[in-house]
Amino acid sequence: MKLISAILLTTLVGLLYSCSVKPEKDTDMKYSSAITFLYYEDFSYGVEFFEQILQLNLVMDQGFARVYQVNEKAYLGMVQKKDEEEVSGNTLFSLTTSNVKSEYSRVKVLEVYELSEIKHFESIPLKSFFFDDKEGHKFEIQQFLKADDVEKF
Repeated sequence: MKLISAILLTTLVGLLYSCSVKPEKDTDMKYSSAITFLYYEDFSYGVEFFEQILQLNLVMDQGFARVYQVNEKAYLGMVQKKDEEEVSGNTLFSLTTSNVKSEYSRVKVLEVYELSEIKHFESIPLKSFFFDDKEGHKFEIQQFLKADDVEKF
């Protein structure tokens, strides 16, 4: 009887412990945030739509591009569409990383299309590269360079 009681007690303690232990948060996430950019020919309409209809808060204004916060780490951005040469679609999905060179090396050997070189945008400032998937969806992997932006995104 003592043996059965000891086994039951040990099992119960183990069960209670496993229920109370929370898995560690994955601190080695590849991406820290995401921004979905929509391209607007009528930029002032886009600003009004984001601010009046969606009621989003502006967190970055680069003049030709604006970023609005949706929640803690999700953002919706808008870009002034100048011509079809600049972008062939109306949407760009941007992922923020802390090491754009490493991500470029990783993606470069995979099946992506229209892969650009890493570009440095001094006016923002950030480094990024662009590519498409097989169906033409546009992606960017970016790394912010200014401390305020790194903390924000």
